Amino acid sequence: AVVQELLADSRIDPSSGYNEAIKTASEYGHSEVVKLLLADPRVNPCVCRNYAIQVASKYGHAAVVKILLEDSRVNPGACASDWYQENAAIIYASEYGHKEVVEMLLGDDRVDPSVGDNYAIRKASENGHAEVVKMLLAHSRVDPSACENAAIRCAASKRHTEIVKMLSADSRVDSRLGDEYYSWHYSNKRTNFHL
Repeated sequence: AVVQELLADSRIDPSSGYNEAIKTASEYGHSEVVKLLLADPRVNPCVCRNYAIQVASKYGHAAVVKILLEDSRVNPGACASDWYQENAAIIYASEYGHKEVVEMLLGDDRVDPSVGDNYAIRKASENGHAEVVKMLLAHSRVDPSACENAAIRCAASKRHTEIVKMLSADSRVDSRLGDEYYSWHYSNKRTNFHL
């Protein structure tokens, strides 16, 4: 109600501060506010290299991501504003384990989950997000063996057994690396790691 009243006031410009209103609403997951703002022609959800969808993806605000994806101006494959990596939304969602957001983004043809030498699956593996790793493995563009099998090495180094098993089952991955790296990395702790 407050946002509607503000938008009705001709003195209020919802696009001020480089569209700070939609960026902030997206960051905090206020989907109803995002809808209201998108209905105003002065609001541009693409400013700062599509920051709104990137930040909503980072924090797992699936409802906001869904709304933003329905707006033709939004590009979910855009570069991040701070580190110039294409497809930042899928990378953020994968890194932080937001499987619902990852699923939505993978359904959009503009999203390439293999960018940055398959950074999305490497971060999901390192951080223990098994469901996200599973979704990424099913995507035709993703190569789990990228960067000398970094995904399985990352998963093994963090003791993510389920992910190591999942990656080992993929014929593109050198499955010996999970066991070898884990055994070497934790040899001082007398830990056994066998698939």
